[in-house]
Amino acid sequence: MEYKDYYKILGVERDASQDEIKKKYRKLARTCHPDMCKDDPTAEKRFKEVGEAYEVLSDPEKRQRYDALGSSWQDGQAFRPPPGYENIFGQDASGYGGRGGRSSGRTFTFDFEPGGRTGGGFSDFFESLFGDLGMGGHTGQRAASPRGADLESEIVISLQDAHRGISREIVVQGPSGGRRLNVKIPAGAHDGMKIRLAGQGNIGPGGSGDIYLKIRIAPDALYKVEGPNLIMELPIAPWDAALGITQEIETLDGKRSLKVPAGVSSGQRMRLKGEGLAHKGDLFVQIRVVTPKKLSSEEKRLFAELKKVSSFKAG
Repeated sequence: MEYKDYYKILGVERDASQDEIKKKYRKLARTCHPDMCKDDPTAEKRFKEVGEAYEVLSDPEKRQRYDALGSSWQDGQAFRPPPGYENIFGQDASGYGGRGGRSSGRTFTFDFEPGGRTGGGFSDFFESLFGDLGMGGHTGQRAASPRGADLESEIVISLQDAHRGISREIVVQGPSGGRRLNVKIPAGAHDGMKIRLAGQGNIGPGGSGDIYLKIRIAPDALYKVEGPNLIMELPIAPWDAALGITQEIETLDGKRSLKVPAGVSSGQRMRLKGEGLAHKGDLFVQIRVVTPKKLSSEEKRLFAELKKVSSFKAG
């Protein structure tokens, strides 16, 4: 198996800082991600190599072990470890022969299976070296590759869209331009609700993160939202409040007739069951008795007459 120069793969110097390695990896991961380079048959291979290199060099302990191997490979398969090599790993290096590993003096030759890769993302040599050393105290276990970061954004919808549900197209900007995603917002979506788009976030060696869309419902001119319930105000005249009236009102599903009983007071609520958001709540019609500011001479006379004959006392 050919020796892999992880520094060369990432395009950084051997004394590169962790910040430099991280920045270089992010740039390369975006430019060679298979989703971004669908017409390039080599993109997937390059993306895996970049992820493999970053997984080793971003971990100080793994990087130290990698650096300790030196560059004196023979045909990419044999190397002579530097002095003290057997102490780096806490025991005699002869105990780590890899697959079919064998030792002779201080020169170690490793035999590798064709293909040179495993499902974990390491070359066979580094998997046998890092994995079999018992990372974290468990034989054959190594740290999982980090996923890409999650992203969060907001999407504003109308109350009618929240009531019925809607599909919206959003554009996610990336290094190769925008990606168009179709988002299904369910009926009954409420303000602050989050919708998860799995695998659509930032790219990482262990997979892509997610996108979380926070729903914001735009203020509505007619309704106030209280959880799944809707509140609307109905202004009526004093005589309608006194005598009662049947009033046509607007709901999210169309017009309805509402019977306002005689003697209703300002602030009193009338409930229409099941007429709330996505029919999960109710619609409450709040009465507001409106007194006319200007009265004609006849209206003043009639109100004065009503005052004389009425036994009603406020408060």
